[in-house]
Amino acid sequence: MENYWSKIEEAVESTARLVIYYEGQIIEPLYHSTSGGMTEDSVNVFAIDSPYLRAVLSPYEESAPKYRSIINLTVDEFISKLTDKYPDIQITKENFYEKIKLIEKTDSGRVKTLAIDDVIINGRDIRDLYGLNSTNFQIMYDKNLNLIEIETYGYGHGVGMSQWGANGMAKQGSSYEEILKHYYTGIDLRRM
Repeated sequence: MENYWSKIEEAVESTARLVIYYEGQIIEPLYHSTSGGMTEDSVNVFAIDSPYLRAVLSPYEESAPKYRSIINLTVDEFISKLTDKYPDIQITKENFYEKIKLIEKTDSGRVKTLAIDDVIINGRDIRDLYGLNSTNFQIMYDKNLNLIEIETYGYGHGVGMSQWGANGMAKQGSSYEEILKHYYTGIDLRRM
């Protein structure tokens, strides 16, 4: 903190009383750690369609500590967690690969819905169930090793400003105004 205190003071003082508006209303400036390369539309996460919270590219995130993560589970561990929460699912090691189908992804590439056996599950529920960093994931199955690998990109809900993306844009010379207008579509900045 001591190393950055003067920068923090400058940032606070230079943006004092600065407010972000969309069509005359103060916005809810949602943010997250790392988007994995593209942010998400608010409607896909919060079921609220905020026109200023649209999916946009988010460059410069590759050095983020949670840009990409992998968890490994045995098939038994994966199935056990799944059937504990969804007891109607009929899934075994033998039919595992046939029982999981991707139904829909969002425009940003995140998992919106999966069908597991005859049960439709949204990506957020899978994220919560397995403790994934985001809904931008893919499930891979190695039958020979009896392992499930879940690879995830990004960290957080993905809506609004990516902190790692904003940091990268700043390091490339973008101003705070350019960064905010990039992540919050169609906004205006005004002093109160």
